Amino acid sequence: MWEPDLRTIFLLICLINAFLALMILVYWKTQKTYEGLALWSFGLLFQSVAYLLFMLQGAAAALLTILLANAFSMLAIFLRIDAVRRFFWSRSLPARYYLLILPIILAYAYFTYISDSITGRAVISALFIAPALIIAAAPAIVSQERENRIIRYLFAAALVVPVVFLAARTVVWYFIPGQYSIFSTDAFNTGFFSVAIIADILATGFFLMLNMIRSRTELEESEVKYRSLFENMLESAAYCRIIPDDEGRPVDWMYLDANASFKQSCGKEAIVGKRSGEILPEIHDEHPELLETFSRVVSSRRPERFEIWFQGFARWFRCSVFTPKPDHFVTIYDDITQRKLTESALLRTNTKLNLLSGITRHDIRNQLQALSGYLELARVNSHSPGCFQESLGKADCIVDTINHQLEFTKDYEEMGVNAPTWQNVDAIISQAVTLLPLKGTRVEVEQPDLEVYADPLFGKVFYNLVDNALRYGGSQLTRIRISSRETDTGLILSCENDGAGIPTEEKKRLFERGYGKHTGLGLFLSSEILSITGISISENGDPEKGVRFDMIVPKGEFRFR
Repeated sequence: MWEPDLRTIFLLICLINAFLALMILVYWKTQKTYEGLALWSFGLLFQSVAYLLFMLQGAAAALLTILLANAFSMLAIFLRIDAVRRFFWSRSLPARYYLLILPIILAYAYFTYISDSITGRAVISALFIAPALIIAAAPAIVSQERENRIIRYLFAAALVVPVVFLAARTVVWYFIPGQYSIFSTDAFNTGFFSVAIIADILATGFFLMLNMIRSRTELEESEVKYRSLFENMLESAAYCRIIPDDEGRPVDWMYLDANASFKQSCGKEAIVGKRSGEILPEIHDEHPELLETFSRVVSSRRPERFEIWFQGFARWFRCSVFTPKPDHFVTIYDDITQRKLTESALLRTNTKLNLLSGITRHDIRNQLQALSGYLELARVNSHSPGCFQESLGKADCIVDTINHQLEFTKDYEEMGVNAPTWQNVDAIISQAVTLLPLKGTRVEVEQPDLEVYADPLFGKVFYNLVDNALRYGGSQLTRIRISSRETDTGLILSCENDGAGIPTEEKKRLFERGYGKHTGLGLFLSSEILSITGISISENGDPEKGVRFDMIVPKGEFRFR
């Protein structure tokens, strides 16, 4: 009949623990792990050495086999306690507790050299190992992690079950006299070490499973968090992969994922697995340099940011590109059209204001010289009432001209001070006509939902156009109509009336400063206000049928709401 050989069991425990330690170390170096797993591995290694020393008992000095083996065994248990605390509580075992090994070793030395008692050593082992294993199991039991509750309890049980067999062996050895040794083949000793093998395997397996469950849980939470962030970004974002040809040169890119904003911008839901030419052919053809940029980011692994105009969308975008892994990249498109329009408008306004200051100084200086001349004539001709009154009358006209120039300067200075905004054409026309004497003239707006991105003084343009129609339209003026139509380049916004037309030879000079029958500043100011946001204006009416001013609004600067 086969009888268990404790040396063989010790050898098995030694090899199994060494294998488990090696397995955990490999896992620790190659996978995402948490604090405590490496310490558990070192604990297994020390336990493996302890059993190797136990197995050599009798073949080497007792000091080496008993004291050193028990020292390694106790150190292994302390490392397990430390590993479990770090894993569940993120708190390490204070270093001073490791000093408890010294009095325990002294007690072992006493029952080895002074009073050679295997029972005494067994009691010392039980008094140390049993509480230590229970303490090691405590963090797993009291933890609040719900997703791994069953595994935590099984892990704690694998740590605590050997305590029962150890306690039973100690009680039997203490109360039933016999010739006991560490190699005794009685049921309690053999049972304890057999259970120790199984417990080490199970505890290590459950500890690995706890690590995997936490990793999976964090991965799921991270996926939910970043998926939510990705999907709810206001910017358009896409995850892509470079497609090479047979020689490895990039020829295109494929969309692997895209957020809701990107799909909405493209007007397509089926994005995944499609090439760029299939999703945005106009962008693919319009900007072939994008592929070069994306390839450069992928190869250098350095993120880049640049601004680009997409004619197909009539929008400016700031594009940020980075690569999370080889051959893959993420692009984020931020619509900066509003900012670019504002920057361009402010630049043009600054240029115009600088020009205005020079022109205004020149004009007022000329007028003042003329005024000075007429006042001198008035003094010279003070004895002649007719000449005196004529000189004063001309001086009054010059004063009125200067006042008009200063009033125009005030309006011109306000132009571009505030950033352009989206303005409803129907609303600003309705507001403008309330300040004018229409006298039965109808003002019609065909597109009440049209909005134009223009300077806040945009309403003054329509005020001037309607005012000019009322001033010079004559008796045949009955209707002023504002209409619009889209073209390939933008929107033509027309303001036409059925009054007196404008002669062809005058049309080219209508928007020159000072040209006209009144102050000559209204149409010039209107042209300047419109040009802030790139809108041009011209008169294209039939002189025999009336007047039609056409304003060309670029793409991206009008919308219907």
